[in-house]
Amino acid sequence: MWPRPGGFFTSANPSATPQLGGVPGFRDLLPLEAEILREAQESLLGEMRRWGYRHVITPLVESMDVLDVGLGIEQRRRLFKFTDGRGDVVALVGERTVPVARLVAGKLRAAALPLRLCYAGPVLSTDEGRFQQRRETYQVGAELVGASGPVADAEVIALAARCMEATGIRRYQIDVGHAEFFQGIMDAVKLPDDVKAAVRSALAARDFVALESLLEDTPLKSAEHELLLRFPALRGGAEILDAAGGLVRNRRSEAALAELARVRELLVAHGIGEVVNLDLGAIRDFDYYTGVIFEGYGPDFGRPVAQGGRYDGLLERFGRPAPATGFMVQLDLVSEMLTRAPRPPALPRLDAALAWSGPGLSTALRLGSTLRLFGMRAVVDTEARSTSEANAWWHAVGAANLVHCLSDSVVAWSATGQRTRRLPPEQVAARLAGGVS
Repeated sequence: MWPRPGGFFTSANPSATPQLGGVPGFRDLLPLEAEILREAQESLLGEMRRWGYRHVITPLVESMDVLDVGLGIEQRRRLFKFTDGRGDVVALVGERTVPVARLVAGKLRAAALPLRLCYAGPVLSTDEGRFQQRRETYQVGAELVGASGPVADAEVIALAARCMEATGIRRYQIDVGHAEFFQGIMDAVKLPDDVKAAVRSALAARDFVALESLLEDTPLKSAEHELLLRFPALRGGAEILDAAGGLVRNRRSEAALAELARVRELLVAHGIGEVVNLDLGAIRDFDYYTGVIFEGYGPDFGRPVAQGGRYDGLLERFGRPAPATGFMVQLDLVSEMLTRAPRPPALPRLDAALAWSGPGLSTALRLGSTLRLFGMRAVVDTEARSTSEANAWWHAVGAANLVHCLSDSVVAWSATGQRTRRLPPEQVAARLAGGVS
């Protein structure tokens, strides 16, 4: 059967109205939200650079051969996959730690360790539930590759905390756990692998009804049954380490508790002890985490804004064994949180709106160039305007100052709350650049 007129990819009716709302799960960012997100991104990257992390950029598209090595089955299932013009199967990245691991094992193979790298970019998922009913989100992240132990773990957690502060989040909490604590418990209980995977999924989702239902159908002893049911509630301060130590009897979990105690001491030394909460019931949904893991939460926000942890086995899969730890910040959530705050962030506004009439266009263009050379934001109107029209345009663009260029030698300068003054353009440029009203 031949395709209808217009083919498979174009409408049979050329005059049909396109879907202006966009693709479900993807969204446009309007100027205010885009500015907040961009400012947050620059603040995060700036803070990371102050800690010695260098910016790298990896592609949005990765080979499935790479992603098969770095991701588990469930993570690969959520990827957008397609075949390129060469016949290779590729995918849009759903996280950026694996691409950075590929980079460190490949083009940066000769670089001395440890490496401190940071990045920013979008990630995508076919599962709308993963990014709060969205299939695309923006992330900024940092990776410390080639450093093991509590000192490195504490550095990355402290950096995540300072990054949250850098975006303007003043009240936050960091929940710190350890992947090995749960793995030790799973090693100690005698359950089939499929049941262990189901228990892990229920705990990761904090679905306690499903967890209890699973455990009722197992031959676990009462003590083991009780431990798994109490596992999600193992949260609190330093005292929770002693409480957890009394519940486990395996070396793997005990070693995790000892390491957490040391990391907490170092976080106190970093000056963030008061915002750190220990969460031994934390389970992450990526298979590569092997040690200390953490999540950062903002005020009255039930979803983590920052997530990270240790992944010592990932680089080995790419042929360059090295310990590593890192984290990422969800820019969309930061933007949403800041927008909902009682005092939303003050974004840079236009410093000057340059209107003109008659012979004043050349003056407006020259004055705009001068102000930009001084680092100011200036917009020049595209059409001649009368005084009343210039005032209406000024308020529409929201600039701090209106400079209405009337001729080569005279401009009318207006600022909010002040009377209009007629001055030479050079004098207005000097006053604006010098911050004189």
